[in-house]
Amino acid sequence: MEIGDGNTTGVQSGMTYQDIHLSHTNHWVKDSRNRERQPVHDSWFRTDTADYWRHERMYEPVQCFTHRPDLSWLTIGDGRFGLDAIRIRKLGFENVLPTDIGDALLKKAKERDLIDDYRVENAENLSFPDDSFDIVFCKESYHHFPRAPVALFEMIRACREAVILVEPRDQAVDGPTSLLAGPRQMLKALVRWLAARLGYGSGVQVVPSALYKLGNQPAYEDSGNYVYTVSSREIEKAALGANLPAIALKGLNDHYVKGCEFEPADETSLIFREIKRQVTAADARARTGRSSTALLMAILFKREPDPQTRKCLSEQGWLIRDLPRNPYILSA
Repeated sequence: MEIGDGNTTGVQSGMTYQDIHLSHTNHWVKDSRNRERQPVHDSWFRTDTADYWRHERMYEPVQCFTHRPDLSWLTIGDGRFGLDAIRIRKLGFENVLPTDIGDALLKKAKERDLIDDYRVENAENLSFPDDSFDIVFCKESYHHFPRAPVALFEMIRACREAVILVEPRDQAVDGPTSLLAGPRQMLKALVRWLAARLGYGSGVQVVPSALYKLGNQPAYEDSGNYVYTVSSREIEKAALGANLPAIALKGLNDHYVKGCEFEPADETSLIFREIKRQVTAADARARTGRSSTALLMAILFKREPDPQTRKCLSEQGWLIRDLPRNPYILSA
């Protein structure tokens, strides 16, 4: 299989990357015409539901930039009526452009004056010149891309200040036995490795840093793409490869219960209480190193973060990591 610009070869049984992109586009076309889905579509614009509560928490990184309302934003994979762009605008930013691989619902959003404009864009080959937008925002879309790392470097290219990702976390790398786990879990992994080296236990060789877990099965979507989860180390390597000055990372837990789109976000709802119970339990497991968070929020800074952004991120518990610069590249 050869992956590159220009012609693409089959990735699965003759399926091309263009086929996967077309499949995603057709999904939104069908979804926009499905009358049974209309109540769900309408629920996305409510702000009092359990589902809104779930998603509102994922805009935390945006809030740390609200002291700079003049920033311009580009949203990627924002095909659900441009909801990301709409919610970013509600946080005080006027210049926000939603994009997606298909325009079925974006067109309806513009007709309803929910958004000013939109663009049909392939995240793996953005049409914008370098440094076109201050911040590029991609929430729960990156894992749908057939060549997700290509899209990440396209986002870095198109931004001036930063790229924000909110995506499912790679448990095989960021899981409880990874180098990013708590000290208790790291000690257990080391003990298992030493036992294996000394001939005790199961005799199965254990990787001391548990950089991956055997037996994790890859996930695929109906469109044909591999579900591409992200890890802290992967974000760091991408930033180092692009010679970026800093990254910021924070875990987030989420839980979906069918029907939450129509449930109020208050204690009268059994579904909302169950969502909060599951999130609270997952947070407790993550704090003690028994598990990692379900999602990873990441900011890849193309420019040094300003002091107020740093202060906001630090106060909200983000890990800010200043990166060494490539000594062979002159930095601006």
